Amino acid sequence: MGIELRETIASTYAKSIESGDVHFFQSDSKKVKDPTTGSQYLITHAPSLLRKPERGDEEAEKRNPFAEPEPQLTVSEDLYGLGEYKLLLNKFPVVPKHLLLVTRQFKPQTSALSPQDLLTAYRLLQDLDDDDEMVRNLVFYNCGAPSGSSQDHKHLQVFQWPEKFLAFQDRLCSGKEHFIPDMRSEPLQDPKLSFAHFVVPLPEDPDTVDEELLAMTFVSLLQRTLTFFQDWSNEAPKLETGYNVLMTRQWLCLVPRSRSKSAELDIGFNATGYAGLVLVKHEDVWGKILQEPHIVDRLMLECGFPNTSGQSSVEYDY
Repeated sequence: MGIELRETIASTYAKSIESGDVHFFQSDSKKVKDPTTGSQYLITHAPSLLRKPERGDEEAEKRNPFAEPEPQLTVSEDLYGLGEYKLLLNKFPVVPKHLLLVTRQFKPQTSALSPQDLLTAYRLLQDLDDDDEMVRNLVFYNCGAPSGSSQDHKHLQVFQWPEKFLAFQDRLCSGKEHFIPDMRSEPLQDPKLSFAHFVVPLPEDPDTVDEELLAMTFVSLLQRTLTFFQDWSNEAPKLETGYNVLMTRQWLCLVPRSRSKSAELDIGFNATGYAGLVLVKHEDVWGKILQEPHIVDRLMLECGFPNTSGQSSVEYDY
């Protein structure tokens, strides 16, 4: 199934680029390293994204593009024959062959991922990754407005991981075995980073990964994530619940979010920013980050919550 699916994606993408149905945004990318945290960032400057509709744009919100997607963008009407998901091309990609895993029936983008959502996403990673060719993919889910989501119809996104790029999640999980966090064992957090994030390595053997394992792992991370919105309810009563989910075959990560855009700089973040893949629309912002990479960590905290590394689950109060 993997080779066949990859070929279908490639041919659909090539036809859509040729016909103009997919608007690929040219961009410049540079790798930088934060000298304070040791994190690597891939900073991508894509000024053409300023033309892309955003949340809050009245015209963009009048229609649901996933209800009746354009046939030219449809890779599969019924992915894996489950009757649950469509696989579509992103109409405005910065990365080639950027995919959307969309529920066939409308479900809100504020709902948690189901066991079937998680297993289908993992299966898609298995089919798209190619260890021989060093090809790896990222699945991510922007849940709620503060997460950077732009559409209200439930969808996950998938794209190919940049070559030779190491996220902080990779460093955290290197050499560690899968576990399900409980009252005695906390998920992984990098104490050098300012913002809260919860990471668990996934099993090396894909045959051991099933709905139950993914669901239990996800729920354990979600519990910790949702605690922030309880704890901050007095200080910020209008705070909306939002979080990012990021998954590779190697790890699962959740990040609680307080806002989608920085007030300090004109830049917004969805899940990819919290893997170190930072998308910038404005040249002045691009220049500032390249000069001072540690700005990213500060902005991530502004749009997230403080790191809780070293605290036990009892201190979370859930």
